Amino acid sequence: MDCPKCKSGKKIKNGIIKGVQRYKCKSCGYNYTVERRSYDYPFSTKKKALQLYLEGLGFRSIGRILGVSNVTVLNWVKSFGEEVAKLQSETQDIEFVEVDEMHSYIGYKKNYCWIWIAVDRFGKRFINFVVGDRSTETAKKFWEEIKDYKMNTIASDYWKPYEAIIPKSKHVQSKAETFTVEGYNSLFRHFLARMRRKSKCYSKSMKMLELSILLLMHKRNNTLSILN
Repeated sequence: MDCPKCKSGKKIKNGIIKGVQRYKCKSCGYNYTVERRSYDYPFSTKKKALQLYLEGLGFRSIGRILGVSNVTVLNWVKSFGEEVAKLQSETQDIEFVEVDEMHSYIGYKKNYCWIWIAVDRFGKRFINFVVGDRSTETAKKFWEEIKDYKMNTIASDYWKPYEAIIPKSKHVQSKAETFTVEGYNSLFRHFLARMRRKSKCYSKSMKMLELSILLLMHKRNNTLSILN
């Protein structure tokens, strides 16, 4: 890399800064470093970044701790999210499923979006999710993601779209029966910085929001092999 100040190619090594080689320009005396590429870092560093992210830290905070750029951390988390499998439907019966939706925001204008979530009450695990608006159309997409699970009873609140997707024979509408999923909703607020209502972290893209939710669900279900 040429000197970023005078563009001279004449340089000498001048120490190590945060594990990165520093150079000194022989023409103008300017000190500079060549930033390491994201794939040059060991897997242990990338894994640590993911662990910190799923404990509630934002990309910039993780970058400061690990001595890397926030964009590098974003790329690592995105890569991990793209590598993990979708949540799989179970062959055995699920006795009691609770469904609910929670709001978040997305994009630079922080537009509202809704996350539809299903949890297994007695199995204490996430089942699946969909991100969209709060319409019946999104509710139908949500049902497509969970309908193949063998669910005996499905509890929801009184939001109208649930009546359009859940079979009446299995449907229980009562706020008193959605306590598990409401508690699970709080996990997103606590363990994902982008989900906190008063945080400066927020999702710039739908893709990163979905990957973040998927990673956290796998972690809470103990199915995230990357961290095992």
